[in-house]
Parts: sequence; structure tokens; C-alpha cells
Amino acid sequence: MMIARITPADFAEVARLLETHNANPSTQCLHSGEHAGEIVAVFQKQKSLHFVVARENGALVGAMGCEVDEGRGYLQGPFVESGDFLATADALWQELQADLPTLERCDAFLNVKNERAAAFYLGMGFKRGQGAQVYVLPAAALPALNGAPAARFTPDYAAEVRALHHLAFPDSPHAIDAFMEMAEDERCLFVCSDGDHCLGYVAASINDSPREGYIDLLAVAATVRNQGYGQRLLLTAAHWLIVEHGMPQVGLTVRDMRADARRLYQRSGFQLLYAGVGYSRDNGSVRRG
Repeated sequence: MMIARITPADFAEVARLLETHNANPSTQCLHSGEHAGEIVAVFQKQKSLHFVVARENGALVGAMGCEVDEGRGYLQGPFVESGDFLATADALWQELQADLPTLERCDAFLNVKNERAAAFYLGMGFKRGQGAQVYVLPAAALPALNGAPAARFTPDYAAEVRALHHLAFPDSPHAIDAFMEMAEDERCLFVCSDGDHCLGYVAASINDSPREGYIDLLAVAATVRNQGYGQRLLLTAAHWLIVEHGMPQVGLTVRDMRADARRLYQRSGFQLLYAGVGYSRDNGSVRRG
């Protein structure tokens, strides 16, 4: 078996492999692409592509990748077509690590039915995290926005938005920062307020591959929950993505522990697409000796 870094000549074949595996819950690795054409577009767009392939007698038998963002790695795979899954996955993982910068943490997000990839990550020292659900709102199912939309973010709300974000997402304290930059055309931040104080915010973004809108972050102050602010924020962002920017759908991911958020998404027209679970390894330990 030969393991090597991916090349442009591999893109189409690897994309078809990912499409096939991601169509099957028992081999699906979430957030790694569902359609071959979109996966190829992502490969072509990335300036630094960390992806490796396994071949036997010239035939593609496996692939694995990692998207790197601010010291964290988001793993895609392992995708193994045939043969000894664990042996191929381990060989891919070893080669991939050699191609990665030093990372503080690596994360994988698998369909709950992908038991063999789960066993692989646990064997590599990863810890099983919370379960999560992936929801989608098709453009055709977009509910009407009754009442005034939430307001666009302005710097006046920066301190309160950041404080609310730190309470809602303590494990991702800087995730809100990019959305507070007013010049970003592919991102938007909306807020609800009582005229003086920020009561909630929603951060949304536009993805080209796959072409969809995404709700990245949503938080409402505990003192005003269940008063309609969450739905107002959510639908404001959905209308911005679908009506103003022509997105065919809006996606989001929510953790198991947030039952109240799941009910909000379902009331707002979002449909459950997949159930997944995360695996992570911390403290810069992504390189194994």
C-alpha cells in the first residue's frame, strides 16, 4: 500500500470516494462534503490542502484530510474503501500528521452510526464528546418573518455581544470576532436589544462549496429566553441568507445538551438531517511518536 499527499490529479477520484462514503451513515464523516463536484471545488479553492490518499496497485483504497484553522485541525475521514480498515486508517493518519503544522487540538465529527471510525479515533487517544444534530432549512420552507427583523450589529454593542458570547460558548471565546468586522460581505451579525442593552445575537455566513447559508452562532440572554427573541434572530439571519443572497438552504449544528435550541429550530422550519458525535484530542498531541 502506498500513502501519498493528494495531487490535483487525484481530486475527482477522491471526491467520488467521499461522496460515496458520506451517503452511507455507517461510513459518513460529517462536514466533509456530500457531492463530488462541491468537494472538488473545495480542494481547488484551498491554498494549503492537507489531504492524503492510500493506493494499492494503483487503485484508490483510502483518503483522509484535515482543515486547519487558527491552531485547530478539523479532520475529514478516515475514508477506507476496502481491506483492513484500521491498518489503512492508521497509515493515513501517520502520513497526514507529517503534513500538518503543530496543532493545539484536533476534532472529528462523525455520524453516530459510523462505529468503525469512532473506534479508530478512540484508539488514537481521542475523547468522545457530546452528540450533536445537523439541521437544514430549505429555501422553499422559509417561514415569513412576522414583525421587524433584528438589527444589524454596530460597534456600540461590541462589549455586550462579546460578554454574551463568552457565556454561551466558553470553549470558543474568539469565534465571534470575525463576525464583528463590518467589512465582511460573506458574514453578518444581527442583534436584538431593548434600546439600551443587547439581548441576543445571531452570526451567519455564506458558503460557496457546498453552496448554502450557515447559522454559526446564536445566543439569547437567560433573562429573556422564551420571549421570541431567538426565533426573531434566527429568521432574520435565514431571510438574509435566502432572500438577499439566494442561498438554496440554511444549515446549522446544535449540541445534544441544548434541547431548548433544538425546539426553537424545529419551530422555525428547520429539519433534522443527521445526528453526529464529536471526538477530540487536545494539548498539541496530534503528533504521535
